[in-house]
Amino acid sequence: MIAARKSWASLAFLVVLLSMSACKKAEQSAGRDDLPDLNAQMRPYVTVEGTRVRTGPGPQFRPVAEVPRKARVYVVGRDGDWALIVSKKGNPPGFVELAALEPATGDEPEPPARSVEGSYETLANTQVRSGPGLHYPVVAEVAKGTKIHVVDEEKGWFKVVSKRGNKPGYVDSGMVKPMSER
Repeated sequence: MIAARKSWASLAFLVVLLSMSACKKAEQSAGRDDLPDLNAQMRPYVTVEGTRVRTGPGPQFRPVAEVPRKARVYVVGRDGDWALIVSKKGNPPGFVELAALEPATGDEPEPPARSVEGSYETLANTQVRSGPGLHYPVVAEVAKGTKIHVVDEEKGWFKVVSKRGNKPGYVDSGMVKPMSER
């Protein structure tokens, strides 16, 4: 009986050692080329309704942006009933409900031109840049909830003017929402 226990214990010990060795070999053999390319996984979708982008897959997560109806988004994966979307403009990734999306066909009509001029509120701490893109220098930081005045839109960026006489700057249009008229 004792000999059988010792042989089972030895066998169990040997199995553990072999599995640890296999794990180390797998870790060592995994390289940079084994990682999936997110650009190859991106799939275009269109929103069927206005929806919020959240920091995680569920309504309990903080909203970071709002996406209007008929907007093109790029999905790289899903978690349950939530799609992980990425931005081609440098916005942080986020999650939207799958029910708010449908696959893009390429035949979607362009959304009607809309006037963007007016008062907006920032949805998160936001950087103001000297031009409409991430390659332009940051000229100011704006706190979440700050009221800004938009005068134009260029390449997905809103041109904002300062009441203090500073030069105009640009904020990513996904980082703001229109102020409700009261």
